[in-house]
Amino acid sequence: KSSVERLGLSYTRFVFSAMCRLAIGYLFLLNVFLVLAQSDRVLDIFYDMMALSFVSMIDDIAFQLAKFDVLGKHLRLSASSKCFTATFEKKPYAFRKKMTIFVKVVFGFNFLLFLGGMTSVSYLQEVGRFQCGDVTVTFGEDIWENAWVVGVDGELTNL
Repeated sequence: KSSVERLGLSYTRFVFSAMCRLAIGYLFLLNVFLVLAQSDRVLDIFYDMMALSFVSMIDDIAFQLAKFDVLGKHLRLSASSKCFTATFEKKPYAFRKKMTIFVKVVFGFNFLLFLGGMTSVSYLQEVGRFQCGDVTVTFGEDIWENAWVVGVDGELTNL
């Protein structure tokens, strides 16, 4: 028996795991977009991005803990065992051709999706959406008397 048969691996399971990773990537990007669109302050964005990166690194942290024997002997042995290479049977040319076309379509879809999203957000920023509503400036204990402020329409206002 080959290593693929002994370990119970299949090409379908391999492709499924790759698609799951792709879906996780899409969900992460969607979450990043929602955080950026909904946050009012830059500090909120910073903290949310730190939390997202921590959550995405939890599996790496768990793997390192397993290698250090924190999570038990069985997991330490599994995490420190030698890696193997599994080679799947070569698929027929017609199947590979279809998969090549499928991958190119997915890549093109990703490109158009992100380009469209970037274009729409850029346009909405240009017409005034996603702009800050007000700016608060603190000058400490100093009091500015008779300060002039330039408004959005270019009009000067004396405070």
